[in-house]
Amino acid sequence: MRSIVVAGAIALCAVTGSAANAADRWARCELVVRGKTYINGRCNVEDMGEGSFALGVLRDDQPIPRKGFYFAYVDVNGDTAEAKWNEDRKEMHANASLGTLMRKGACWVNDIAKICVR
Repeated sequence: MRSIVVAGAIALCAVTGSAANAADRWARCELVVRGKTYINGRCNVEDMGEGSFALGVLRDDQPIPRKGFYFAYVDVNGDTAEAKWNEDRKEMHANASLGTLMRKGACWVNDIAKICVR
C-alpha cells in the first residue's frame, strides 16, 4: 500500500511540475524603450494565455539580482497589444505603460517600444 501512495505522489509531482514549467520557457528576448535597449539576449518568458506573455520575469527558483532587472508584460488582444514594464530596474511592478503595440513578426512595436521574443 505504501508503495502505491509513494508512486502516486511521484506521478502527481511529475504532472504538476511539467504543467508549471510548460508556461515558462527560455527565449531570445529584446526590450527596447525610446531607443535604449534594456534586454537583449536570453531571458525567461512566461505564457499568460491567449498570446499574452511576460518577458524578463524571474522564475520561482531565481533570486532577485542585487542590481535589479527589467521585465515587461504584453497583453495581446487580437492584432494589437497593450504593454507595460518596470521602467526602474529595482521596481517589482510593471507600472509604466508602453501603450498599444502592433505585431511585426516576432515583435510587438510602436513609436515608444519594441518587444521581441524569438
